[in-house]
Amino acid sequence: MKRGLLILILLLVGLLVTLGAIEGPSFFRMVKAKDRLNNGAIAYQKGNYDEAIALFKESMELYPQMKQSKLYYAAALYAKYTLTSDPQLALDALKIYEESYKEDPTNPDVIAYIAIIHKNLADSAETEAERQEHIEQYRQWTLKRLEVPGITPKQRAEIYYTLGQGYWLESYQITQQYVVNRPPQPVSWNIPDSEIPKIKQLAQAGLEYLNKAVEIDPEYGDAWAYLNLLYFEQAKAEKDPKRKAELMRLKEEAYNRALELGKKKQQQQQQQQQQPPQK
Repeated sequence: MKRGLLILILLLVGLLVTLGAIEGPSFFRMVKAKDRLNNGAIAYQKGNYDEAIALFKESMELYPQMKQSKLYYAAALYAKYTLTSDPQLALDALKIYEESYKEDPTNPDVIAYIAIIHKNLADSAETEAERQEHIEQYRQWTLKRLEVPGITPKQRAEIYYTLGQGYWLESYQITQQYVVNRPPQPVSWNIPDSEIPKIKQLAQAGLEYLNKAVEIDPEYGDAWAYLNLLYFEQAKAEKDPKRKAELMRLKEEAYNRALELGKKKQQQQQQQQQQPPQK
């Protein structure tokens, strides 16, 4: 071993001993916690979630002040949940993220995780009441992302788009149950009166969010496409012929705008592909 390297190692060891003497047992727990955190991250990247969970949990117990350990632990629990669909894993991760939000309500990743966990729990809920509760929580937490400092207009538009898309899906899942005719025959719906208020409410909420998205970004093609779909959802549930015709007109306008923006985007992509590579 070279003399210079040996001296460096001895200096580092001496420094650790000195710091340990100054800081006491807490310092050594912090070092161990950092080691478990690093090894847990390696296991997580390899998809070894059981090992990652164990290492992150040990890191938390060794040195609770290390906030990264808690967040990584929750992420590993959620990752395993996506593989196993064990709701307890999702609930455990959710509890940790909610605690982390109380400590720092400006962390966008924490807010995003809370929202998506509620969405997943809604998809696997055993009762309609439980599903609706998680859906409402998902929407509320998605809106909280708007409160994060430094959020860009593009991100704001994407949040509104995400919410609008979700309202469309919920309405569509209802109306598709009442399809009378299917292609090649003209499609029609026989929606019971009891479902009409809910469909209109869902469609109206979705339209409000999507209109906010295109106000921020008038060239948001996907948002225009879903505006088209949501106007159609409202038209399906509308009994008044004049109002239905107006909704179909708005639907057509949104469709044409989405089509126009889609063609424009395609042309821009083709132009970029035709440009010679930079030297």
